[in-house]
Amino acid sequence: MKFYDSYQNEVDTELTELEQLFKRLYFSHPERHLDTPKQIPETEDIIQLALRQTSSRLPQPLIKSELDETIFFNSGFDTELYRHLRYFPANWHSHSFFEVACVVQGNCMNYIANQTLPMQEGDICIIAPQTTHAISVFTDDCIILNILLRTSTFEQVFFGILAENDILSDFFMRCLYQSKQHPYLFFRTEGDQEVFNFVGYAYDEFTGNHQYKSRMLNSIINAFFITLLRNQGSSVITPEIDMHGKDENVVFILKYMQENYSSVTLKELSDFFNYSERQIQRIIKKSTGISFSENIQKLKMRKAARLLSNPNVSVTAIAEELGYSDQGSFRHIFRKYYGMTPIEYREHSHTSALIGRGECPPLSACTSQVQL
Repeated sequence: MKFYDSYQNEVDTELTELEQLFKRLYFSHPERHLDTPKQIPETEDIIQLALRQTSSRLPQPLIKSELDETIFFNSGFDTELYRHLRYFPANWHSHSFFEVACVVQGNCMNYIANQTLPMQEGDICIIAPQTTHAISVFTDDCIILNILLRTSTFEQVFFGILAENDILSDFFMRCLYQSKQHPYLFFRTEGDQEVFNFVGYAYDEFTGNHQYKSRMLNSIINAFFITLLRNQGSSVITPEIDMHGKDENVVFILKYMQENYSSVTLKELSDFFNYSERQIQRIIKKSTGISFSENIQKLKMRKAARLLSNPNVSVTAIAEELGYSDQGSFRHIFRKYYGMTPIEYREHSHTSALIGRGECPPLSACTSQVQL
């Protein structure tokens, strides 16, 4: 695979001096099974043996089991990119930041907690912080680029893209943060050239010496995630869902709910996707943690809150847009959800916005003015 259309050279698969040493040690010690996950102390002698035979320096993070972003990232940078070292012992490790493993070429094994995930060319795996994992790359032709992101940067970019897609944002966040056994998202892109263009752009930018490097990297990573979610978001593989059954439609189901929440019924949803109502309830509850009706109510209330920020849209019009024929019912549900009526919420939001812009005196005085 070429990184992108204008890239003139194929990916260089020639082993570095250090990779050649680790390859020889791997084949010289088959009894050590270095390609299967080990704790770092179990392979430290092999690592030190290789280092004594070369002048190459091994990055310190490769010989630590826990990595913290406060000491790992270069000053002023939110993103780091590295080619995975082939034939390096598959050591268990975790870190306080996000890792995005992109298989540019070849095949490898990704061990995440108690699950083995085979990866092939075009696959992308987003691994959440504090997740114990190991990647095994023991062929000459496998090229993996690891994109490492500060947690705050990932959340700002990834979930910022999904800001208007409440239910998918909640779903992905649940997969990454609330799944204790398999906290990752897996995209089988089939070598999506557009997505991997940005992987190539980011790698060239990171390894180069350009002006505004950090800012440019952030822009490229933002475009990478937008393209990944736009092109591959519907086909993401989530480990908490049974991918051998019909549950693989979960993202399509959630998107359908997002797009039709003002009027969709459980029966309509089950008929559209050819499930029984009981089956589709199970899928929704399993993937989001809450029921169909609770999801729909959450979507409506979040939309109502956004609409209330516009003073030119009446509460009656908002209720009608969200599918409530009775304004009193809408007001009752909104108050139960937010602890205040729609009018009170609008006044509170307006006051907060004025204070934020410095256009209003202290809260107590400003509140008094609103109440007059």
